[in-house]
Amino acid sequence: MKRRSVITTVAIALVLLAVSSLLFAAGSSEGKAGAAKTKTYAIVYPIVHPFFEPVTDSAEAYAEKMGYKVITRAPEGVGVNQQIEIMENLIAMKVDGIAIVPTDPDALAPYIDKAIDAGIPTICFESDNQESKRLAFLGTYNYNAGRHLGSVVGRELNGKGTMIICTGLPTQRSLNERIQGIQDELKENFPGVKILDIQTGQGDPNLTVNVIETQIQSYPNFDVFTSIDATGGPAAVAIWKSLGWTADDHMIITFDNMEENIQGIRDGQVTSVVSQKQWLWGEMILKTLDDIVAGKSVPDSTDTGTVEITKANVETYMSN
Repeated sequence: MKRRSVITTVAIALVLLAVSSLLFAAGSSEGKAGAAKTKTYAIVYPIVHPFFEPVTDSAEAYAEKMGYKVITRAPEGVGVNQQIEIMENLIAMKVDGIAIVPTDPDALAPYIDKAIDAGIPTICFESDNQESKRLAFLGTYNYNAGRHLGSVVGRELNGKGTMIICTGLPTQRSLNERIQGIQDELKENFPGVKILDIQTGQGDPNLTVNVIETQIQSYPNFDVFTSIDATGGPAAVAIWKSLGWTADDHMIITFDNMEENIQGIRDGQVTSVVSQKQWLWGEMILKTLDDIVAGKSVPDSTDTGTVEITKANVETYMSN
């Protein structure tokens, strides 16, 4: 009896050990499966700039709610090579999806294609790259945004006057589309409004200030200043303040709801801002990538539109 009890005890112990091992293995497998569900998405900006902070905030808030990770990257300078390096690194990391604002469509298309070919869903936002295999675009239809701003300029000048323009990265398609939109809107509907000069500040704040100051000296009788990117508006506001100018001297009608532009409306330097709705983009980016990863169809292109900001709606425009 004693020997049988020992044998029985050993047998039971072995059974319990086997069961424990199976449960542990099942738990480990479940843990691995759970870890596999954690997605890592990457957002690649064209430059480091406060304009994109709402995009990051929105994406991170949605990622936290869903249990995802979000990586944000941006070149430190204006050269396209840094964006290329960022894309190559993200592909090597095997992230689950990428959203990019391509600074140079021709240069970035092969790397967007490389990501797609590696099984990484890649979309564009803010600036499109239709020559690539990108799976979707979301953001502003920038040509329409340009026409919107052109119509505001024409309205404020009552159809007759002059303007100077400072743009950003000359290779960035979104900016060039805006310029074309402005030109077409003025030509078709406000032929009495003439563009005196278009220069680039390369997206660099210091260079942009110098460019605008040179434009002002070269064309002192201009009526309206317009910046095509998010750098020029704040630079112009600072110059206006230093010169003691208000919109009664020379109007600023510019793009993007940078805080300096918004404060410029309040303080009287800025007449109007045509803004993208970038505060919507972060969550939209992640939801679009989610749908693609899940095998769902997504729109090829989604326009989030623009809003005009003036003194009348400067405190409420985000609710529209």
